[in-house]
Amino acid sequence: MILHLLRERFSSADTVADIGTGTGIMKTALEEKAGKYIIGFELDVSFVIDRARVVGADACRLPVADGTFDMVLLNHIYEHVGDQAGLFAEAYRVLAPGGTAYVSAGSRHAVIEPHYRLPFLSWLPQGPADRYLRASRRGGSYRGVRFLTYQPLRDLMTAPGFRVVDVTERALSELLGPTRGAGWRPAWRVLRTLPAAWRRELLRRASPQWFFILEKPAGSPT
Repeated sequence: MILHLLRERFSSADTVADIGTGTGIMKTALEEKAGKYIIGFELDVSFVIDRARVVGADACRLPVADGTFDMVLLNHIYEHVGDQAGLFAEAYRVLAPGGTAYVSAGSRHAVIEPHYRLPFLSWLPQGPADRYLRASRRGGSYRGVRFLTYQPLRDLMTAPGFRVVDVTERALSELLGPTRGAGWRPAWRVLRTLPAAWRRELLRRASPQWFFILEKPAGSPT
């Protein structure tokens, strides 16, 4: 998914960061496929399996100078960060002018919550969500996970100065079969018959996740 949506940008980027690299496995796979090193940042390094080129750091306070990277990856991380505005501001800071950030982001209104696989969990306020998790015996607390709806998320991304390009429809159109199975293709063909404005609005409201490319203007100060 990432390489397909970013292939040309990836090939031209000399320095790439993966913020919230998690286990580091995805970063390593990207390095192998792209043929270049990526610097990973992860708050809890004990969670990292492949620690090559992984730095322990807070995603909102990276230990690098302004304009260090040509590309930054924010792959399903925003919901785990307490200061979500600070996350996108920091990504903007560490990107060089003309740089790109990739964002994959889950929606608060996803029917199945992706971490615990429970219906409607992310829709609930904190207290009911905690009780739901305990009743399901899949966890004790839903603290530390905060999904947003479309417009509040987009507002956070534009606030630092990014130009936001929503590539969700492109991702679904080009990659739905390979990544989610051919069974979804008939449903997508039906959606494609809708007027473009209706289709975009439906994806904003009902898609369980979105994909964005954020561009830092070339004339921006570092």
